[in-house]
Amino acid sequence: MGEYYNWVNVDRKEYICPSDFGLGNKLMETSNPHNSFLCAFRELLGSEWRDSRIVFLGDSKELTKDDKNETLSILYRHSEESGHKGIGIDTIFETYTNISSWFSATETNVRQEIEYYLKELEIGENDAFNEYSIDPADPYKNLFLRHGKDYRYTINYSKKEYFSTDDVRIILLNPVVIYDPDKPENERFSKPQRIDNPKIDPIPYLMRHGYDGIGDWVGDIIGVSDEIPENFTQITEVTIDN
Repeated sequence: MGEYYNWVNVDRKEYICPSDFGLGNKLMETSNPHNSFLCAFRELLGSEWRDSRIVFLGDSKELTKDDKNETLSILYRHSEESGHKGIGIDTIFETYTNISSWFSATETNVRQEIEYYLKELEIGENDAFNEYSIDPADPYKNLFLRHGKDYRYTINYSKKEYFSTDDVRIILLNPVVIYDPDKPENERFSKPQRIDNPKIDPIPYLMRHGYDGIGDWVGDIIGVSDEIPENFTQITEVTIDN
């Protein structure tokens, strides 16, 4: 099945979900550059989520109390308060708000989910889940109005470094198995040791907390800009070991 991820803001108790944008929820499925999900994420970084503590949270790795990482420490505390100690995914689903519905790219999928919720209310389902925190009397008010925004630079203010998605070189170690039906039968499956410069936006990997690892930027304050930040170091290469 693989591990499913969501962008989570632990300060505002909000998250956005790739499947609402019509994407798969796995790391690689959310990492193609300039997709609508990452544009929504970067718009939030430049507005409501500015200076917040963010993590790309997977659903398989248990949370631990990490006093050296403020982002993970806050999320762990929230898991204790929610009654789901150490279980991040249950914590955000039950106590955070899904704000994917703010964005026009989610309209088809989110409308469908809201319709399911309204039908459950209509038939008197006691456990109907209001995932998008809508008003049932006016369920689509102020939804789907935003379009996301791309920025040239993604900035790590804690480490004083930045990258451009279009300019950074990616080295992908331990890539997924490749199937080539045109090769002889005993050579059709292969797993190269590395792939140089695939078309990947590194931000989901730098910010991930999941079964396969914790990204180097988890716990840092990140942001976006179209201008090069002064006295920051440009990252020209990112190695991804998945």
